[in-house]
Amino acid sequence: MDFSKLEFITQKFFVNSKVLNINNVNIGLINKTYIIEHLYDGQKSKFVLQSLSNIFDSHEKINDNHILITDHIKKKAKEIYFNFYYKRWEVPNLIKCKFNNLYIFPFESGFWRAMKYIDKTFSLEILEDEIMAYETGLGLAKFHFICSDIDCSLLETSIKNFHNTKYYKDQYLITIKEYNSLKSDVLLNKRIHDLINCLSIHVEYVDLILKCISKKSINSNVIHGDPKLSNFLFDIQYKHVVSLIDLDTVSSGYFLTDLADCIRSICNSAGEDPKNIENVNFDIKTCRNFLEGYFSINNGQIDCSFELLPEFIYLIIFELTIRFFTDFLQSNIYFKIKYETHNLFRSEVQYRLLSSFLMQISDFSKDLKEIGIPSDFTFVSDMQKLV
Repeated sequence: MDFSKLEFITQKFFVNSKVLNINNVNIGLINKTYIIEHLYDGQKSKFVLQSLSNIFDSHEKINDNHILITDHIKKKAKEIYFNFYYKRWEVPNLIKCKFNNLYIFPFESGFWRAMKYIDKTFSLEILEDEIMAYETGLGLAKFHFICSDIDCSLLETSIKNFHNTKYYKDQYLITIKEYNSLKSDVLLNKRIHDLINCLSIHVEYVDLILKCISKKSINSNVIHGDPKLSNFLFDIQYKHVVSLIDLDTVSSGYFLTDLADCIRSICNSAGEDPKNIENVNFDIKTCRNFLEGYFSINNGQIDCSFELLPEFIYLIIFELTIRFFTDFLQSNIYFKIKYETHNLFRSEVQYRLLSSFLMQISDFSKDLKEIGIPSDFTFVSDMQKLV
């Protein structure tokens, strides 16, 4: 989008604002995001301007959820018991539009919103060291802890079937059945069919795991829904987590889902979108440091449900693999892409990560046992047979 249009939208949120600079943020896979530097009330400042994707059921719902979470965190963060080690914790507050007194501004068939820019922070796509893995775990635990007393029923559903692995699996099976391979060249067809063949050994087993989990008693809590590494903001000076952003996927769910998805993201030593797929590897040491950080604060007792963490990691990587693959086969209608086969490559990356995790699952199970979390021997044994 050109400068003049972004400046026009900015002035709907900040009357008489003069835009000085626009930085396009390319990390997110769904929304279009910009950091706007402007002159407002005689002072230079920044804010985040975002065009919301049409994948959401309702833009009002995601903003309602956003406000519910940020208001709660702001209130709780003032209380002494939440002041963990006297480290700051901030939230990406929504900014009300001056033009319509709402938190959304419709423009050219799109919907725009503005958010507070959290200063003196940085984000990562690949962790720098073991300490930051620990800090990421601690940051996710803080988010879970401070949101633990929110009534889950107050949250609206922003994306239907989000993290519904069975739904994504069923959609994937329908898509590969209907896909016309005649449209693709020989090399591309080989990549597609190789991935289909690799995934076929997992499809039936996933159903068995889901049935097993459905019989367990797992508490529902407020979860972030998409705690990938790039959604954590780190303090520039001290390098601890000061915020967990991108709250559009906040929902009622299992802590295990957030833990598994965060582990999936940070433990890929090559990053989510590597230059060389051969470098993709599940880093067990990073995972151990992350878990030490997560369980370093009192987030409640480690209950029996945490023994399902290996299953949840397996499911979340499988889920994202087939989501990227399905989107590619459906002509890239969900995730933003930089080139035509981008989602196919992302899917191949996730499958390689899944294979790496399964090859090390015995070591992972031992690490969990050391921090007091047993795991299902049968699952570990079955997974070792799949690779």
